[in-house]
Amino acid sequence: MQEFAYTFDGNKWGHNGPYLVSRVVERVRRRPGYNFTVLPSMAFYPVDWLRISGLFQAPKNQANSKWVKAKLLQLSGETYGVHLWNRQTNRLAIEEGSVMESLISDHCVICQQIHTS
Repeated sequence: MQEFAYTFDGNKWGHNGPYLVSRVVERVRRRPGYNFTVLPSMAFYPVDWLRISGLFQAPKNQANSKWVKAKLLQLSGETYGVHLWNRQTNRLAIEEGSVMESLISDHCVICQQIHTS
């Protein structure tokens, strides 16, 4: 977390994600007493950039509603944070009934009126 705070650079792709982990591992790997675990991608990247828009969309039918419930259950058990792939999502509206609406409604303490009808 210190490396992230001290070296954040939003202009370099991967600098704050995969390359951050590599920098930290390289720095501490030979020091005695360091024991760490790199979590699987589901911990912070539960949806790839090609599918992230699906989290913002309201279910259109029964199958979509089941998918939303299943995705929320999966996220609650395996995920600590959701990378939003800003270039893909910064113009998306959060639709009522979407995964994103549920996540924000349940976990964001400062968010109000976050969805569109």
